[in-house]
Amino acid sequence: MAPAVQSMVAAAYVSDIEASRAFYELLGFHQRRTGRAATSAWSTLHHNQHVLLLASTRPPLAIPALPLLFYFYIDDLDVVVDVLGAAGVATTHVGYPPHARGGEVRLVDPDGNTVLLGQRERSVAKPPAADQPAAHFSLLKEAAALVAAGGGTTARCQVTSVDQLPCPRKAEVRLADSAGDTVWACLTHADEILLTVRGAFIASPGDQGIAGFVSQRRAG
Repeated sequence: MAPAVQSMVAAAYVSDIEASRAFYELLGFHQRRTGRAATSAWSTLHHNQHVLLLASTRPPLAIPALPLLFYFYIDDLDVVVDVLGAAGVATTHVGYPPHARGGEVRLVDPDGNTVLLGQRERSVAKPPAADQPAAHFSLLKEAAALVAAGGGTTARCQVTSVDQLPCPRKAEVRLADSAGDTVWACLTHADEILLTVRGAFIASPGDQGIAGFVSQRRAG
């Protein structure tokens, strides 16, 4: 018999514990415990049965911004958006996808990571306007934006068509699989690969990968 998970703690390394704590408190979390040592600090935030652990180190880690850090389901999205706006946090409405018929909002945490808020069911009191265009959030587009922000790539899409014709589009993201194979692809082919190739994932645009990252840590 498989063990039963009783609870789960979401964890994130952050550059500033206090700034991140204030950010997530806007989403209803409250600090319950905190600790600090010479080279590290941590804070546990609670919201009902949900627990979020924030951790930081000294000297600080070089934390890369993630295309998606957390996805929170909210019971009243409009109320939370108003709270965030009053605190000066910018939000972008990204539409009404099937998994969030009450709306989905994108924002950025203090470390530059994308956070999504969704409302599962459509509000009867305030349904979305029928003619409102629904923006589409795409993890691939977020990854492509990070590649572009880092200087982009001169590579062309390395995926051929079913007729073995080369793709004329510029590459935007780098994909990899568990065997270590990588490929630069346009968003169209990247989406196709992620849907059809088991174990494929979005990879770092650099060549060193995790091994290089770990070796730099050890060298430091």
